[in-house]
Amino acid sequence: MSRINKNVILALLTLTSSAFLLFQLYYYKHYLSAKNGTGLSKSKGSRIGFDSTQWRAVKKFIVLTSSQNVPVFLIDPLILELINKDFEQVKNTSHGSTSECKFFCVPRDFTTFALRYHLWKNEEGWFRIAENMGFQCLKIESKDPRLDGIDSLSGTEIPLHYICRLANHAIHLVVFHERSGNYLWHGHLRLKGHMDRKFVPFRKLQFGRYPGAFDRPELQQITIDGLEILIPKDPVHFLEEIPRSRFIECRYKEARAFFQVEDSLELSFQGKDDIKLDIFFFYEETDHMWNGGTQAKTGKKFKYLFPKFTLCWTEFVDMKVHVPCETTEYIEANYGKTWKIPVKTWDWKRSPPNVQPNGIWPISEWDEVIQLY
Repeated sequence: MSRINKNVILALLTLTSSAFLLFQLYYYKHYLSAKNGTGLSKSKGSRIGFDSTQWRAVKKFIVLTSSQNVPVFLIDPLILELINKDFEQVKNTSHGSTSECKFFCVPRDFTTFALRYHLWKNEEGWFRIAENMGFQCLKIESKDPRLDGIDSLSGTEIPLHYICRLANHAIHLVVFHERSGNYLWHGHLRLKGHMDRKFVPFRKLQFGRYPGAFDRPELQQITIDGLEILIPKDPVHFLEEIPRSRFIECRYKEARAFFQVEDSLELSFQGKDDIKLDIFFFYEETDHMWNGGTQAKTGKKFKYLFPKFTLCWTEFVDMKVHVPCETTEYIEANYGKTWKIPVKTWDWKRSPPNVQPNGIWPISEWDEVIQLY
């Protein structure tokens, strides 16, 4: 009886040990291996993240543009900010030395590139090849504003934006055009009636909500995520330009007609041909802005009130200059709702609807505050 009990106990111990061993093997296989798999794979030199949709779309786009000698450069704000955070290391990265995708694999709907249109030699051929490579492309065109007012050319259309979609990621190609003011300009991305408004989430685009003006950037080549690309040599400057790049076009026909009206307005410019130029300093209050004027012979001060405005770029006599974005509101504040109607008599101290007295300079201060040259 004692012998039988010993055998039973031994069998039970053996069974229990086997079950515990099997549990250990199961735990290691399903938990520890899953937990440490990434680290083990990385230690063997595998490339992490290079199977992402974003990276594949960008790679195919780079292959396409390189094969067609299309000189595109990266202007995507998100990617440029990531590059700038580690710029020195990025500049020293060689092709093929990256084991982990850090930039182009970041989740996003678009990657934005740009090109200077006058350097693009085979636009139509490139478009067909892109579609043959699997891209679905949308081309946005509009009239060339540089030809406005030239009757024989004013209807000429130019490309402004390309959006090429591959799977669920899209490449936004912004087309920059040279302007006579020595800067680059891109147009408004405005969809025409027949275009598919669900082609991509257009509201998420970083460029094209309005026209933009940029300094001409110097470019440099870098390698990120195993891909050779061009970027602005000074990415910080380019990023700083984006929020203040908004551009509004000069209405040339109306401007010419306006300046041909004699005695319609006394413009304060002074030059060798009796042309005057005034520079006003604006002061910002809680709900409005104002500038001041002084009558030199009396010391009387005047204040001109304006609704708050922001600044946009435009081109004026071949120069890139700032003007109020809210152009109509600004003009109407100073000259009234009927500003388009010529007037024969204009008194800068009384005629503007937004003028009001603002005191008088003490005679003792005239030598300092009223200086004539």
